[in-house]
Amino acid sequence: MGAGHVLQVTAPAGSYLVRHEDSPDDGAARRPGCPPRVRPGRGPYVSSPHHPPLPYSGTRSAPHLDPGVAGLDAPRPAPRRRLFGRGLTEGDPTPGPADVAAWTGYLAAPVPSPRRIGVIALKGGVGKTTLSVLLASTLARARRDPVLLFDTDTTFGSLALRTGVPLQASAHELAAAGDPGRFEVLAGALARSADGAWVLPSGRDPEQSAQLTEDVYVQAMNAVFKHVAVMVTDCGAGLATPLMRRVVSGCHSLVLATSPSVDGLLASHNVLRWLRQSGFEALADRSIVAVTNVPAQGGAVDIAEARTRFAGLAGDFLTVPADRHLATGSQLHLEALDGRTRSAAIRLAASALGAALATP
Repeated sequence: MGAGHVLQVTAPAGSYLVRHEDSPDDGAARRPGCPPRVRPGRGPYVSSPHHPPLPYSGTRSAPHLDPGVAGLDAPRPAPRRRLFGRGLTEGDPTPGPADVAAWTGYLAAPVPSPRRIGVIALKGGVGKTTLSVLLASTLARARRDPVLLFDTDTTFGSLALRTGVPLQASAHELAAAGDPGRFEVLAGALARSADGAWVLPSGRDPEQSAQLTEDVYVQAMNAVFKHVAVMVTDCGAGLATPLMRRVVSGCHSLVLATSPSVDGLLASHNVLRWLRQSGFEALADRSIVAVTNVPAQGGAVDIAEARTRFAGLAGDFLTVPADRHLATGSQLHLEALDGRTRSAAIRLAASALGAALATP
């Protein structure tokens, strides 16, 4: 770390970084291939020449007639029980030990440069934060390099509760402090979950969280992104704000959280259509639709038919089973999950990381 850039942590708990002096010229200290840290008046971290219109279905008929979801809630025969193995025909098949082992091994794959995975949803209450924690925890368990869980939700959501960590430095403090130069310095200001994921909240209280802006996000990103191998971003609901559009446009892959319902699936359809209509076709191809809280006995919508209708729109479509531990809404422990849920989390993490590695 250069002599002109000094960072300190005031206390182990509740600490935050303070920038005492400006850092040296970015060009001299920056790694090759890493964008410079943003300062007022300089270009943005993520190039975004325009803000595309908000997502919408593009059809003039009533939403329930949208071809992406029409008829998914029609009555159908109950799912049949398998002769062998656990579970029913609804949702994803139960993977074998070889599949789970292969996915787990892939999670430790080296990354050529830092990868960013965004978890988004057009509506709240569909398991977005739960998926974010599942992803980051599963990746952190499998990797030896740092995995960061970055909360960009401006509503002071449940990320701290779900990870069980104290709120230390937030995006605001890191944005003000800038690049610490070494991960060891950065780690002293971040909380770490029991599963090994480092956690960066949008704020330490509701007021600070609500003040997270696009500019604060960009500056915080430039302070942390090159120090972590994989970053999982828990995004706020919707894509209507410049902040969320900035977050999405800077991701290598996306996970679209949705409920097993017609309105939830339609919202994910609209996000994918918006991506493709707004110049993000490649990102849509690297997007994974994750249907959460899918009951084993069969849901209200036809998941198999929904998977067919998402073909060609998203890179992958998978389900996360309903789970008693996830339903508590409390701190998430991987060991407390049902075996099928753990397998689904591993598959989701492998798919999201694989998609993120599919781009330079």
